Amino acid sequence: MPAAGELQGRSAVVTGGSRGIGFSVAQALVNAGATVVITARDPDAGEASAARLGDRARYIRADQGLDADWGPVIEAAGDRLDILVLNAGIAPPAPIASTSLDAFRDVCRTNLKGAFLGLQRGVAAMRRHGGGGAVTLMASIVGKIGVPGQPAYAASKGGLRLMAKAAALELGPEKIRVNSVHPGIIRTDMTAGFDERAMASMAPLGRFGAPEEVARAVLYLVSDRGRFVTGTELVVDGGWISR
Repeated sequence: MPAAGELQGRSAVVTGGSRGIGFSVAQALVNAGATVVITARDPDAGEASAARLGDRARYIRADQGLDADWGPVIEAAGDRLDILVLNAGIAPPAPIASTSLDAFRDVCRTNLKGAFLGLQRGVAAMRRHGGGGAVTLMASIVGKIGVPGQPAYAASKGGLRLMAKAAALELGPEKIRVNSVHPGIIRTDMTAGFDERAMASMAPLGRFGAPEEVARAVLYLVSDRGRFVTGTELVVDGGWISR
């Protein structure tokens, strides 16, 4: 975990930063000295979360899947962008037989297309200052192993996994590192209705993860401690996919 001040002077953007994993990532970045722009679609939640993060945080209302929303986000990051965490995502229950094409598109629009737009805009900003940068795509173990009842979510998160690898190969010569993080079952609003006892038993560590535990993994990747790491898939799942 980076020491306090290790990210001093660096500028970051975290999408979906008003709650859950995104908020924990933003908090960890602020604690390490970075200035952080968080995005969310709900302005009340976004403003409240930015206030909790303190003076080095700012909220911008934005939908990750809308190209037009990315301009103000990148502008809010200031003269340079060093760290980009593309975390925003949705995961509605969507079995194959009952999923409409529009519902499938909506999941992929936010999770996959939105991350591509952010990657494209973020990389352009990093290139302008020429100092490299670090990008993290928030995927999921569902993008590696699949689960029943979530074909759209699995497709979108699996796409993030390979998008990160392709981008890492393309951008490495410019010292822009791109990695994906793959959480397992993490205690957030998204998993509030899950049977914790039954699902936690699937992980060798026997519990749900905490958002802060995912945030520590992201911090490793975006800090200088991970400066020789790119194109990797960092799994944070309590051992779930090792079964």
